[in-house]
Amino acid sequence: MLAKKQLVVSALIPDRLGRIFVQQRTMTRRLFPGCWDLVGGHVEDGEDAISALTREIREETGWTLRTIVHEISAKPWSDGPNHYEERQFIVEVDGNLESPVLEAGKVSGWMWVERANIERLKENRKPEDQLIYRSVREALEVLQGRSGGGLDSVTTP
Repeated sequence: MLAKKQLVVSALIPDRLGRIFVQQRTMTRRLFPGCWDLVGGHVEDGEDAISALTREIREETGWTLRTIVHEISAKPWSDGPNHYEERQFIVEVDGNLESPVLEAGKVSGWMWVERANIERLKENRKPEDQLIYRSVREALEVLQGRSGGGLDSVTTP
């Protein structure tokens, strides 16, 4: 019997300079210890993807989802027998972007990523595990392509 893919959502949050927010997982985390990661997590039972995205942004940063700018390509990944489908959204948020409220015990730091420092996303990752690197690179390309004419935003319900 095939295992059902679990749905995960993540937020690619740019600042006004077009850099993407990432946070570093603590070394005590079971999955991806010490790795740079996006804001996001599992979609709970009875929850839709946008509600989960809104909840995860609030829980992990203290910020509030304002607008979904663009959905980039979904990314499948596995953790042993568990299979996931990760939907990723470039979003705009409300809140102080210079002062995220990080989850104690789960996150040890944060940074803004641009092309100049994107290679840092490979830290503590296996060569075959570059989902976050690829996702941020894709988001930076989307944002760069839109910078000439502004972001095409869709306000969330």
